[in-house]
Amino acid sequence: MSKVTLSQLAGISTTLGQTTVPAGHTLAVNGDVHHHSSTGAIKIQSGTTAQRPGSPTPGAFRFNTTEGYAEYYDGSTWQFIAETQIPLGSQSNPAPHGMALKALNYPSGLYWIQVSGQSSYRMYVDNDRNGGGWTLCATVRTSTCQDHMTTSAQRISGSTGPRWNNSSTTKMADSWIQALRNASTYSGSTAYWLEAVDFNKDMFVDTNATVHLEQSASNNNNRTRVSTSYEGGISDRNPNTGTRGFGDHHTSGGTYFAWGRHPESGNNCGFREDSLGASDGFLWVK
Repeated sequence: MSKVTLSQLAGISTTLGQTTVPAGHTLAVNGDVHHHSSTGAIKIQSGTTAQRPGSPTPGAFRFNTTEGYAEYYDGSTWQFIAETQIPLGSQSNPAPHGMALKALNYPSGLYWIQVSGQSSYRMYVDNDRNGGGWTLCATVRTSTCQDHMTTSAQRISGSTGPRWNNSSTTKMADSWIQALRNASTYSGSTAYWLEAVDFNKDMFVDTNATVHLEQSASNNNNRTRVSTSYEGGISDRNPNTGTRGFGDHHTSGGTYFAWGRHPESGNNCGFREDSLGASDGFLWVK
């Protein structure tokens, strides 16, 4: 049996150790193709869904890094290879909520989520903190002031959900957030987590609260039942009508805070508390 070993080839430094077959030519291998190590593996081409070749040849195959599975081109569309399990949280197999991903011990990261009656979105899920299973439903920025005090979606482009690094407020619609909460298997006491980064404070809200992030929190008392720790002791703040969404903006002396405060004033930006002022933050739901 003949053997060709390529180790040191002359040429420019960026192509040392490489063999190039010019376009229009074919490298034919009649024998087996082996990795240099008997215990190794051959690497196939890989890339995101968006990086798929524009005019692939039928039979072409690759590893899709967006979906996490191998796929081949059948002449008209890309198909996943049947022996490859489609992971939960992929676009082809979206998760119903973050808790389903936590149950499988998936790491924190971006996953496709679709809840009943709602469109699917690629969302960030935190599976490391406070029991895991948290879906990021809003990124609140004081730079875009009161944009989070609305029932509608804010700056949701296509199927991309809120991200940690959004420079402007980005929020899912209340209807989507409520559907996520309704679908979740979480049965603990604090299903909502407001993380105020400038206050360096966390506030957890009663699981029984309904989502209406524009309305006065006093319209649903559970929205004002809050805790400083995950599944910790709950304090019923019962604040006045000025607190919007969740929490309490003025009766705790800085222990708690509000999703929003007196939007009619026009200048109460971000998460608010009378003595603390304003803060950027995140709304997590599970």
